[in-house]
Amino acid sequence: MKRNQVIVQFPFTEQSSLDSLLELEEAFIKLFAQRNPFAEVDGHDVGQGKFNIFIVPKGSWGPVLERVHGLLKLRGLLNTVMVAKQLKGSGKFVVAWPADFSGEFGL
Repeated sequence: MKRNQVIVQFPFTEQSSLDSLLELEEAFIKLFAQRNPFAEVDGHDVGQGKFNIFIVPKGSWGPVLERVHGLLKLRGLLNTVMVAKQLKGSGKFVVAWPADFSGEFGL
């Protein structure tokens, strides 16, 4: 990976609604397109029981993570999501949400 990215990750099961997750991805696209040039959405993937949305910051992490957290809170999704940062050139992830996470994050 050649750039920093934020990964918004949801569990994906047979009961998950792909349409609602794609709708959330579209909401992130609109959020960062409308006078918020802090990041751009770089797509999604589904696999291994997870749905990931990839967001590429254009500068510092702070404004991007604030907006991601705000949208997830507005939609009542903070209890079901993990948000991680991946540093460019590194395979390492740093979990930004939940704040008390102590496990291992993986795609």
